Amino acid sequence: MSTPSRKPLLQSVVKVLTVSDAPDYEQPWQMHGPNSSSGSGAVIETERGFRVLTNAHVVQNQVFVELRRFGQSHKFSATVEGVCHECDLALLRVRKDEFWEGAIPIQFGVLPELGDHVTVCGYPIGGDRLSLTQGIVSRVEVSPYAHSQRPLLAVQIDAAVNAGNSGGPVFKDDKLIGVAFQSLDETQNIAYAIALPVVEHFLADLAAKRPAVFPSLGVIWQRLESTAHRRSLGLTASGGGVLIVRVAFQSSAWGILQVGDVILAIDGEPVGPDGTVPLRKGELVDHSFRVALRHIGETVKITILRDKKTFDVAIKLQGPSLLVPEDRYDVSPTYFLFGGLLFAPLTRDYLKSWGHEWWKAAPNELMTTYETAIRTPERHEVVILQKVLADPVNQGYHEYENHVVSKVDGVPVASIRKLVEIVEASSAPFVTVELNDGQRLVVDRKKSHERSAEILDRFNVRFDRSRDLRVAKRVPKKRKRS
Repeated sequence: MSTPSRKPLLQSVVKVLTVSDAPDYEQPWQMHGPNSSSGSGAVIETERGFRVLTNAHVVQNQVFVELRRFGQSHKFSATVEGVCHECDLALLRVRKDEFWEGAIPIQFGVLPELGDHVTVCGYPIGGDRLSLTQGIVSRVEVSPYAHSQRPLLAVQIDAAVNAGNSGGPVFKDDKLIGVAFQSLDETQNIAYAIALPVVEHFLADLAAKRPAVFPSLGVIWQRLESTAHRRSLGLTASGGGVLIVRVAFQSSAWGILQVGDVILAIDGEPVGPDGTVPLRKGELVDHSFRVALRHIGETVKITILRDKKTFDVAIKLQGPSLLVPEDRYDVSPTYFLFGGLLFAPLTRDYLKSWGHEWWKAAPNELMTTYETAIRTPERHEVVILQKVLADPVNQGYHEYENHVVSKVDGVPVASIRKLVEIVEASSAPFVTVELNDGQRLVVDRKKSHERSAEILDRFNVRFDRSRDLRVAKRVPKKRKRS
C-alpha cells in the first residue's frame, strides 16, 4: 500500500478556511452575502519560497482566507498569490515565518500508472482533523473539470473524496501525484485528482509571471469512423483524423484552419478517427491534451488534409475563445440598465441561477445558445434582456425576461459594449430593441434618461452599469500661468 510517512510529511498538509462572497447574477449589482467553507492544501516549494497549493474553488470569491497546519491549533491569515479557475488550482502565501516552522515541502512525483496505489490526505466533513483514504488509479484521461467545464488531464481514483478534501494532496509513496478536486455524486468511490502535468503547467505560468491559461485550438470537430465518409474525403479506411466542422472567431485556429479540414496529427502525434492521441504506450487520451499543456504564445504544428492534399500549418496558441463564458470567479457580473431594461451577457453563471438542475430548468433558447453557438465576427458574446424593472417609461413590457437581443436601433449587437455604444451614440427620440424572435421593445430616450435616477433608487441599484462598463471622465488639469 502507498502510505506517506506520517512524520514529517503529514505536517505539510493544511486545512484551508475561507470566507467568500459570491455575486448575485439575478440581481447583478449586488452580492449574495458572506459564506464560510473549508478545504485542504499542501505545502510546496517555489522559486519565491514556501507556498500552499490548493483548489481554486476552495478560495473562489474569497474575502478572507486562513490556514491551519496538521497538528497545530493556531490559524494564520493567507493571501491568494495566484489562481487559475480553468484548471482549479490556487497558490496561497502566508507572510508570517512562524507558520512554516518545521514544514517540509512535498516533492512532486510522476504521472501514475493504472493500478497504482495512492493515498488522499485532507480535511473532509465529519471531523476537524486530518483524514487519510486509500485507493487505486483506475483511469488517466482528459475529463471536464467541474469548476470550469474545461477538459484537462485528470487521474481517476477509487479512494473516498468528500467535501473538504478538495485541494488535498494525493500521494504515491511520499510523492505528490495529483490534487484532489472532485467526485461523482451518483456513484460511490469515484473521485478525481488534477494530474501532475496540469499542476506543473500552472506553477510554470506563475513562475514566469504570466497569466495561467491553457491554450485551445478553438475548433469543433467530428469523429471520422465511417468508412464511406473517410473515402469521400480521400482518407484510407484504417487511418486517423477528425473533421473540423466549425472554427471559433478570434481563436487560435481562426484564419488558419478551415471548415472541412481534417486534423491528422498534432506535433507529429497521429490523431485517431475518434479524436485520441497516445499518452503512453497502450493509453490514449483526447487530442486536446497535446494543445492544452503547451503555453500561450507557443507554436504547435498541425498536420491537415485539405482538398485531399496533406500539409503542415503552424498555429500560435492562445486561450479559449468562447461565445458564452463558462463559470467565472472573483469578478463582478456585467450589466447595463436603460429605461428599466436590464441587459447582460449570457454566461454559465447566470444559467446556474435556475438551481441544481439548471440545464433542465433554464429557458430553452438560452440553453440552446449555450450548448451549440460559437463566436463569430458578427457576435462576440450573447446579450440578453434579462428582465424589466417596472416603471411608467417601460409600461407594456414588464413581463419580458430572458430574451436574446439581436439589434438595437437596427444595428446588430455584437457585444454588450456595442449595445451601450449604440444606445449612447444616438440622439433619436426612441430606442428600439429587437429580440431574436422578432419582437421589438421601444422606449422614449428622453424619458428613460429622466426616469433613470428614480428607477435606480426604487430598486436599490447604485449605478446604471457595472464597473467594467463605467468609463471615468477625465478632469482636465488647470494650467499654471507662466
